[in-house]
Amino acid sequence: ELKEMGVPAEAFALDLGDLESVRRVDERYGEHRRLDVLVHNASIYSPSGLGEIDAEGAMAFMRINAIAPLLLTQALAPALRASDLLGGGAVVAMCDIHSMGRPRKGFAPYSMSKAALIEMVQSLARELAPEVRTNGVAPGVVAFPESGYESDEETRQAYVRRVPLERSGTVEDAAEAIRWLALDARYTNGQIVRVDGGRWLA
Repeated sequence: ELKEMGVPAEAFALDLGDLESVRRVDERYGEHRRLDVLVHNASIYSPSGLGEIDAEGAMAFMRINAIAPLLLTQALAPALRASDLLGGGAVVAMCDIHSMGRPRKGFAPYSMSKAALIEMVQSLARELAPEVRTNGVAPGVVAFPESGYESDEETRQAYVRRVPLERSGTVEDAAEAIRWLALDARYTNGQIVRVDGGRWLA
């Protein structure tokens, strides 16, 4: 789609569950020695009620949602520091409002992994400065699942009733927050921007 818009683009496949491959991503990045923006958007999400949690499943959340973004940022840090964007390079991580002190019942492994990601944002905001800014976007619902858990209309309506703006968000809402942090928020570092229609307050 980017190429059809006349933008040079190249895709690299990466299995975030394979941490050694993630750690060595700079070797695959090859000649691309400058990187302006790194967005950590990939994650896994599912409920894990107490009594159903197993070690491998819990570790999968941590590997993919927290450790892989940390190792990926570390590997690409030299390229990010070489950015010539006004304000420097930018890292933006997709977090979750429910991992900021208001956990949902039945999601402990997922919530723990996203809480670790939030701590990564704040830690790397110090580690990578002043050349690179690191921030996060914490959505409420910007896209309901199309099938499976939380895809039914009753669950959707129950969630929306707790949102002061009385609607769910859109992927465009989240994308705009990412764009702002990456390109325009030149004096914003170590912050988590909630994009939740006010759900945090309700």
